[in-house]
Amino acid sequence: MGKILYSRDPGYAKCPNCHAVNSIHHSRVRNLKEKLINATKLYKMYRCKSCGWRGSMATIIVTKKSIKIFLMYIVIALISGLIIREILKRFVI
Repeated sequence: MGKILYSRDPGYAKCPNCHAVNSIHHSRVRNLKEKLINATKLYKMYRCKSCGWRGSMATIIVTKKSIKIFLMYIVIALISGLIIREILKRFVI
């Protein structure tokens, strides 16, 4: 099976402001709001070397394929639960 979530390093991504490639690097957190964002591990603070943009970027990618895989896991879990429930009904009469 495939992975549900893909981690990535936004340092290799384009800057959302100037679209420069490989100019993004980690930035230190400055206040409580940024500490909370950083603590989630889903977003990190970055800065662009070219234009000075500073903001948070996602460190995990959710793709269409990953959503399909996640939904497939849910369906398998539901079907398994229904089968187990029916088996238990027959033995626990």
